Amino acid sequence: MRKQITLVATITALFASGCATILDSNSKKPKGIYITTNTPNAKVFDSKNQLIGTTPLLYNPVNKTGIQTLSIEKDNYESQKITIDKLEKAGFAFLDAMLFCIPCIVDYPTGNIYKFNQDTFSVNLKRIYSKDVERVSLLFEETQWKVSDGSRIGLSMNDPVYFKKSSYNSYIYKSLLCDDQSYNRYKIINCNDDSYKENSLLANANTIQITPIVNTLKSNFLKEKGVYYTKIDASITWKFSKRSGKLIKEVTENFSKKSEKADTKTLLARSMSEMLSGIIENDTTFNLLLTEGKSKEDPISLYSEIKITHAKTPIFRKNKELIAYLMKGVVTIKHDEGHGSGFFISEDGYLITNYHVIKNKTQVDVQLNESVTLTADVVRGDEIYDVALLKISGQNFRGLSLINSDSAQTGEDVFAIGTPSDISLGQSVTKGIISGKRKIAEKIYLQTDVTINKGNSGGPLLNEDGEVIGMVTMKLMGDGIEGIGFCVPSNTILEVLNIKTETKK
Repeated sequence: MRKQITLVATITALFASGCATILDSNSKKPKGIYITTNTPNAKVFDSKNQLIGTTPLLYNPVNKTGIQTLSIEKDNYESQKITIDKLEKAGFAFLDAMLFCIPCIVDYPTGNIYKFNQDTFSVNLKRIYSKDVERVSLLFEETQWKVSDGSRIGLSMNDPVYFKKSSYNSYIYKSLLCDDQSYNRYKIINCNDDSYKENSLLANANTIQITPIVNTLKSNFLKEKGVYYTKIDASITWKFSKRSGKLIKEVTENFSKKSEKADTKTLLARSMSEMLSGIIENDTTFNLLLTEGKSKEDPISLYSEIKITHAKTPIFRKNKELIAYLMKGVVTIKHDEGHGSGFFISEDGYLITNYHVIKNKTQVDVQLNESVTLTADVVRGDEIYDVALLKISGQNFRGLSLINSDSAQTGEDVFAIGTPSDISLGQSVTKGIISGKRKIAEKIYLQTDVTINKGNSGGPLLNEDGEVIGMVTMKLMGDGIEGIGFCVPSNTILEVLNIKTETKK
């Protein structure tokens, strides 16, 4: 009997000891959720607006119940909120209670019967700048991939995951980057679908181009302790350069991220955005990009010189005779995605049009005024200045005369020739005046009230003598704006495409 009592006492002691050991085994370790911010010493407030500490902060929410919302605040930064959801580990708690000591199930301070939706929060606070702060223009280039198409990049549970490049277009990062960077000292100028208008107006030879390069990517969809999550590991290189090819800065960083709610593409996009924010918000980097953005050393043209010869525009007694002569030098440029206008600048088949009219094309159809259609090769083009040079094989084309656009004066009568939206209607001629010269992003545009139709892009803007002083590039519409037209001056066309002209003797 004494041996039985001793055995019971021993077993009871072991269970009691076991209970304390298991439920309190982590009691000496820090309990809670780790909160960090990209800028230290941010204040953390609870839902009652009571200060509970500053970042980096180890917050212990075990005595709280349900969902908790914390506010992260710092002067000159936008405040952010995080949500902590406390979940009961019911199965483990019940097991502990059955095996060891039932009262321990209510031992809340140890935290052992709870888990949380996240154990760390990395909060990216956005810095607030005044509206008149000096800004740098950024142009996002397409993502480059060093990850081989079709290569295995990880597992989804036990199934292999293969990389498919077509599923990872630039939307993966561009929309997030545009949203995340536009609040600060940068102006991103190619975020929307109609980006050529923004590029043409707001970009110039010194605009900073950003190219993200994904060097490596690993993705795994896993289950851990009953929770499914996505984990990615990647290496990204960011190249900051100019259109001339000059490399300004290059940064390569590695990262590892996981999330219960985001798929691989979304998680990669968020991580890329956070990474870029950290790079460009650095004051040294910003000052470097600002200086380069103001530099005048880079050439406007990317091309070697081309020489052309054009005929001098004859003098006509009547305007209708002049217009009939000029219309033979204006063409309709067609391809499977639409059409625009253009005009000959030489007798041997050189043509000028807008870059956005022929973007991503190497050849296009050119319909002459006589309804003859020929094929033109795209010789060169510049998206930022929205100009392009084409060439048709042949001779005796009606080359129009380009003159110094500095001679154009505000109030001067001008007219435009081009193809309207409906090609079957033929070419149209509209008349107006030069209403001003506008400097936008270090570039000069001729502003005119000449009526511009959708298909007029790439057509010539001519003076009363029938000489080309510019090329129609776009029309702006909106509240308080009634069809203001912008034209690329002839001087810019010649300089950007590096064309030297001579008048035929």
